[in-house]
Amino acid sequence: MTPWEDLRGAAPPALLRGRPLADAEEVLVLTYTCDLSFFEDVCLREAQAVRARTTILYDAEQLTQGPRRADYLALPVVCKGGGAFHPKLVVIASETDAVVAIGSGNATPSGWHHNAEVWTLLRGAGQTVPQLFHDLAAWLRRLPTAVWVENLGRERLDRVAALLTARPAGQAPGQPVLVTTAVRPIIEQLPVPKTHVTSLAVAAPFFDPRAEALRRLLDRFGPDELHLLLTRDVQCDPDALAQVVKRAPTGVVATPKGNRYHHAKIVEWRTADQSWALTGSANCSMAALVRTMATGGNCELGLLTETAPLIDTGAAHEVDLAQPAILHVREPGERVPSEAPLRVLGVRVDAEWVEATVLADAELGPAWLMVDGLRLDHHHSDGKLHRYVGVPAADWSLVSGGRATVNVETDMGVEVRDVVVTDVTAALSRIDRPSPLEHTSLPLVIADQAHLAALVEALAYLASVRPDGIATPPGINRRRQVEGRITAAVGPALLRFTLGLDGRSRSTPADEEIFDDADEDNGASPRVGQEELRTTAERPPARAETVATVLDALTPGQRTRLRREIEGLVDASEGWSLPAKLAVSRLVLTLVAGGLWLDPSDWSDLLYWVVLQLWMTDQEECLDDEHAALATIGLVALHSGLHRRIESDSELVEQFEELRKAYVEWTEWLAAVPVETVRRYAAGLGGHTFGLLFGQTDFVAELGWILGRSALHDAVDRLTGAWLDSGSVVRVTGGRTTRQAVLSALDALRDFPDVQVASEGEPAVHGWWNGRRLLLVSRTGATWRAETWSNLMTGIAAYSRGAPLRPSDRRWTASGPDDAFGSQTTSP
Repeated sequence: MTPWEDLRGAAPPALLRGRPLADAEEVLVLTYTCDLSFFEDVCLREAQAVRARTTILYDAEQLTQGPRRADYLALPVVCKGGGAFHPKLVVIASETDAVVAIGSGNATPSGWHHNAEVWTLLRGAGQTVPQLFHDLAAWLRRLPTAVWVENLGRERLDRVAALLTARPAGQAPGQPVLVTTAVRPIIEQLPVPKTHVTSLAVAAPFFDPRAEALRRLLDRFGPDELHLLLTRDVQCDPDALAQVVKRAPTGVVATPKGNRYHHAKIVEWRTADQSWALTGSANCSMAALVRTMATGGNCELGLLTETAPLIDTGAAHEVDLAQPAILHVREPGERVPSEAPLRVLGVRVDAEWVEATVLADAELGPAWLMVDGLRLDHHHSDGKLHRYVGVPAADWSLVSGGRATVNVETDMGVEVRDVVVTDVTAALSRIDRPSPLEHTSLPLVIADQAHLAALVEALAYLASVRPDGIATPPGINRRRQVEGRITAAVGPALLRFTLGLDGRSRSTPADEEIFDDADEDNGASPRVGQEELRTTAERPPARAETVATVLDALTPGQRTRLRREIEGLVDASEGWSLPAKLAVSRLVLTLVAGGLWLDPSDWSDLLYWVVLQLWMTDQEECLDDEHAALATIGLVALHSGLHRRIESDSELVEQFEELRKAYVEWTEWLAAVPVETVRRYAAGLGGHTFGLLFGQTDFVAELGWILGRSALHDAVDRLTGAWLDSGSVVRVTGGRTTRQAVLSALDALRDFPDVQVASEGEPAVHGWWNGRRLLLVSRTGATWRAETWSNLMTGIAAYSRGAPLRPSDRRWTASGPDDAFGSQTTSP
């Protein structure tokens, strides 16, 4: 076991990013105030990167920010006794290893970053675990008897408890002791030393209005000195505190230097040769220290340790409670339990059913609920908890579109808004091979060779998910079933990338973006001093890394290696399944747009193979929209590449023409793709390669225009002063003479044998060239003169630039250009 002293103090984000368990089974978080959006950024990605199921329990009244994802369990909790659900706990556990963190910080940017907090970490990686693990497991198992929580919460608590007790407890001196409000008041669990207590020190951001809890601590320990460390924005009654401080022989009140909000809760008492500390979630209030959950107290979790002193009032300003202006004191207040008659705790979507749990004051809940058009009927009740179940039709979908909340209506017309939704299958699945996108943004994956190799490996594993091998029973939503298989294989991050959904939820942000606000137990924000404001204002904004900026920073050797790896990936993916093809196609489009290949002749060749493979891949009806959207964007991008090439590639032009003809047969399929799906994939593709406005293209209309054309249209578009009329005759202007203009166009269009080119100027000239035979028909007065040149083995390039033609092999008078071409019988 790692000594707890070596781990003490690390906040949850640092713990999670360190990934102490490489293959965790469960991550459990308990918190009071909760920002689920923040939690997803700093916890969920790291947890899923090590394959862990993730569960967070929070006070139902204290959700400050809702979720963006539905692939983990976010469960509101209500204490049956009316107190606050106030513990702060993180558990990371497997059968062979576990880490437990108990502290004072909520799962918000403030609690896990901005504030001064205290965390204690314990690890059990050997044959035994600390006794505290077994005590914590027992508390987790009992917790559902004291709080209202869904069945899923009970199951996860039991599973985490089982992992914590999978190994026997080892007894060792100096181990922390768990304290809770489950059975006895915390104050009664604080050991009174046999020798005289020289000092009592208390740090807390909240005190009850009469400072009664502080008075009882003072009476319990009878110290010579009382030290209070009060943060700015402390919630207390200064007069009540002052009266209690006067009861001690010596009383010192101080506030920490600086402007940081001190949210830590510490009670420590000392004798001449020993020191004890209570840390954790408990404030210095009656609800936290003196009451139990059964008597209206909070649900609290703390640790008792024998340790060196934690509170140092020497590094603080003394405060006069008679003039406490420096503290910016806030009025204290007792918690008032919510009187909401009905709460929908959550909507849970499984493969075959949809379930909702309602907490209602009345013994009988609503007769039924309506969730996104699906009726859920009352199934059974457990006290005030009522469970509702509905069986959706096969085409009903709630979580497939990336939704994480939903509005719920009752039979009485009551609407409960923004209820958290969970995809139970995804939340309870353990990922076989998580991609690095679970914890790292795509730009940073590209920049790191190891991450890129892991992404390629995950893509290869994604190829094992073959929709044609997934049997879907009648009445089951096939889309959700396929998505579930993908998630279980490679994780939700790669699923979202594959389906173009990752734009709806941010990629892994920088710390500056994650920790950008403050949110305390009561919703107040800490005050910021002028110096801190000035420093913040002067600090330049951090530039978010993009694929383009990462590619720009690569050395020539790194760019060459990355090109080879991506080109090899395209080759390797030829026989892969549709989901893997979608992911590879999007990756290539993203890298092309970011500028990995500077020459259009390079990236247009690669895009051809990508679009060809999309056409050759078997369809899967539930992924038709994504399949058609990427094919549409790919064809438009490839067409752009052909036009940007300095030198035309006749082989690629011919291949594109064949590909275009193949896609013409699927015009209706392509035209049916939802605009929103195309926009998802096109987001972020604008820039130097495709053009700044590429993402705003009307792709469906653009593709319709491309499919209605031919390769000849494209070739003519590349010529200055040329156009194709409705009769398939190429009209040209310019040149020193009309004859030279026609010869120049014929040479440029040599890949289109015997296309007719006609001058717009006078004298009128028409021409045909098939690689060996040249035919020119010129108007001379009222007649047309036809001439042919045969066996021009070296072509007509020189003549197009002004070199004189040798005498023609044949000359005759024709009634017109078409007559001359039709009557011309000379072999080419």
